[in-house]
Amino acid sequence: MSKKIMAVVGCGVLAVLFLIIMAVSLVGVLNTEARLRTTIEAKQKDNTSEFDNMWKKISQVAQVPEQKKNALMEIFSSHAKARAGDKGQGGAMMSWITESVPNVDLKVYDKLQNIIVASRDAWTMRQKELIDLARERTQMFRTIPSNFFLAIGGRIESDVKITIVTSSRTDRAFQEGKDDDVELFKKSDKE
Repeated sequence: MSKKIMAVVGCGVLAVLFLIIMAVSLVGVLNTEARLRTTIEAKQKDNTSEFDNMWKKISQVAQVPEQKKNALMEIFSSHAKARAGDKGQGGAMMSWITESVPNVDLKVYDKLQNIIVASRDAWTMRQKELIDLARERTQMFRTIPSNFFLAIGGRIESDVKITIVTSSRTDRAFQEGKDDDVELFKKSDKE
């Protein structure tokens, strides 16, 4: 074989190898983007479930003190009636001094506080995970060569939108660039 034919065959082999490498890279990038898209969509649904679960836990635990209050009121009422006697006589009037009145157990408030903090922390972590997945996907659209492969594959960066749940207060703080309200408990106007 002549050197010219060997050069053409060599260039042909290199071209085929280049095309194979590009095809494998294209498939890899498109698969990575598809996995990220699927994960983001699943995480968004998971966040909805996590948010719902958080508020249900807080709501249900917060109802416990109301039930305890009602039970204690019933106990206190029955103690008062027992002291007064059947005919409403005051024979046992001063016995309340020596009686043992049930203690009010406020541990349920500690439990509620722990549930609120833990649930809010878990919720924040889920939000951060979603933001990180979106960042990773966006980065693929903004770096070379993945952005080239994604364009060939017809993928669009704005296809996937995430929802981050915040508050009106947070929105205002970021619009204004400050948050001066640091008072935890507001004083009433009567003070």
